[in-house]
Order: sequence, then C-alpha cells, then structure tokens
Amino acid sequence: MVTYVLAILIAIPVLYRFEKSTLPVQPFVQLLALAVIGRWLFMTIPNVQPTTAILMLTALFISLNGAATLALFVPILSGLLLGIGPFVIYQFLGWLLVVSLVRLLRPLLLKSTVLFLGFGFFSGFLYGWTTNVAFLEVIGVDFLKLLLLSFPFDLAHGISNVLFLLLIRPLFKRIFLHQLG
Repeated sequence: MVTYVLAILIAIPVLYRFEKSTLPVQPFVQLLALAVIGRWLFMTIPNVQPTTAILMLTALFISLNGAATLALFVPILSGLLLGIGPFVIYQFLGWLLVVSLVRLLRPLLLKSTVLFLGFGFFSGFLYGWTTNVAFLEVIGVDFLKLLLLSFPFDLAHGISNVLFLLLIRPLFKRIFLHQLG
C-alpha cells in the first residue's frame, strides 16, 4: 500500500511539471505510441522490447520530465493491451529510476557511447529488480530467489536495450530532436 501512495505522490508533480513545460506535446505523444506499440509487438519475447531504450533516449536528449511522463503512461496504456496488475506501479517506478539516473549521468553518457550502452545493459537489471518488488509484495517470494529466477529475463532486457539503443539512437536524434529543435 505504501508503494502505491508513493507512486501517486511522485506522479502528481511529474504530471504538473509536464503540463507547465513549454515543450510541444506532439513528439511525446509519438514517443508514447512508439513505446506502447513496441512493447506490444515484442510481447512474445519475454523482456525484449524497445521501451526502455526510448525512455532512456528521451531522458538523454530531451528532458527528464518528458521521460518521466512517458514512464508513467507507458505501463498504463500498454497494460490496456497486455493486462494490468499490481506490477504497473512498479514498472513506472522502475522506468522512473532508469530515466532519473540517465539524466543524472547525462554529461558522462553524452561523451561515451560505450558507457551509454553499458548503462543501457545495466538498466535491464535495474528495471527488473524494481519490478520484482511487485512480486515480493504480492506473493511474498524470497527476494534473493526472485533475483536468481529473474536473471535470464533481466539479461534479455539488458541485451535488448543495447541492441535497441544501437538501432534507434540515430533515428531518434534525427526525427525527435528536429521536431523539438
């Protein structure tokens, strides 16, 4: 219950700041659609989807608040296609943690593609560990066992993040930075 209250208390200022920002809304709607459709298209391959890469690129090149807003809406909207459960809140918190760290490490990540890709790999695990807390709260599994059981899925997420970052980073910069610039 505390996690849900925390997520709501975090979501309110995220939405307020996005509403007050001067950034055009259309690119964010397009990014939201791409992230949701990307999750849906890859749903048959566990933990392989372009969403984390899209959110990381948004945080790196556009804004933390835009990425945080996407992190809030992607699990809700993709949940309408894939199913909604208690894990949706943790998906938001996991992606929010990833994009916050991308923005915090932005100067380093902009200088080094290798470091950025390495962080993309690590983000698969960071997101997975955060969403594991949902299973911990709902079914009460031992967290260490959960980390071990989720390792192959987190590994797949990390590897797919690297691949998607390599594939979509040039397109992202060309399309979305042009729309915002």
